[in-house]
Amino acid sequence: MGEGKVIRSVCRGCHGGCGVLVRVEKGKVTEVKGDPRGPINRGRICIKGKMAPFLAHHPDRLTVPLRRTAQGWKEISWDEALGEISERFLVIRERWGAEALALGYGTGRDNEAFIYRFANLFGTPNVLTAGHVCYGPRIATGISMCGNLPVVDYEGKPRCIMVWGSNPLVSHPDEYKGFYLADSLRGGSQLIVVDPRKTPLTKRADVWLPLRPGTDGALAWGMLNVIIDNRWYDEGFVANHVHGWEEFCQRAKEYPLSWAAEVTGLEPRRIEQASDLFSHSSPAAIHWGVAIEQGRNCTNNIRLLISLMAITGNLDVPGGTPSSIHPR
Repeated sequence: MGEGKVIRSVCRGCHGGCGVLVRVEKGKVTEVKGDPRGPINRGRICIKGKMAPFLAHHPDRLTVPLRRTAQGWKEISWDEALGEISERFLVIRERWGAEALALGYGTGRDNEAFIYRFANLFGTPNVLTAGHVCYGPRIATGISMCGNLPVVDYEGKPRCIMVWGSNPLVSHPDEYKGFYLADSLRGGSQLIVVDPRKTPLTKRADVWLPLRPGTDGALAWGMLNVIIDNRWYDEGFVANHVHGWEEFCQRAKEYPLSWAAEVTGLEPRRIEQASDLFSHSSPAAIHWGVAIEQGRNCTNNIRLLISLMAITGNLDVPGGTPSSIHPR
């Protein structure tokens, strides 16, 4: 890594926890590389981690508090800023009550516990996070359906991966490292891509489903129907672990393949092809992106994706979608 001191650390670009080697020269971070000893990333790192020196030392980065004045922004000391903010918080609580205050933060998870603790001590339950518009719905739905959030077990060597509303080779959330997918594809995993856009990943897909934006639920119902009608589901898993199976099958009949094809704009044979590949490639996994959470009917759409995992016997199995993954 050149001259300077190298410090072993962890990237905080998300809460994935990739190990990094940070080169510091004359008090400045000059380079960040993946740590080969990092159990999660094994020496690899995404562009967010690589750009840390640029972000940390960018000339436009704010390093002191600013107060808005009639003449524009004016620098003030940290003591002034913290004192003024504290006084205003106390005035708000005295006049309108503690719940008149709301706190919000982005994706820097290292400060999450402190913000919640502050809100608790202040007396307000109003904390807004990035998770409310991304992982919140999938976590709540996962807990209600199967006890936890299902995630892809890439190290379990899935035979088929269905990437739904995500482009992990370019941008990925937290535990879904793009290089995990790349490793699986190099290892022979087959690929289904559900994405209205044509991306580099679609060129590598065995089946690409360019559905109309916002019709994810219709596609999921269509695939469920194909799997149920052809009895491609895992009968053992359904018998032992699924509640309300008969009622679910009756509900699925309301959304046949012909309807799903019309709504999504996809050819029926493409939906059948994807359903066949996914249900006959055990273990198989669904890697879905935040596009699902940020669309219409997100909770029900997540239910349908988890249902696809469950009826094909790919829920909570190695190489499928278990509820937790530990680095090996």
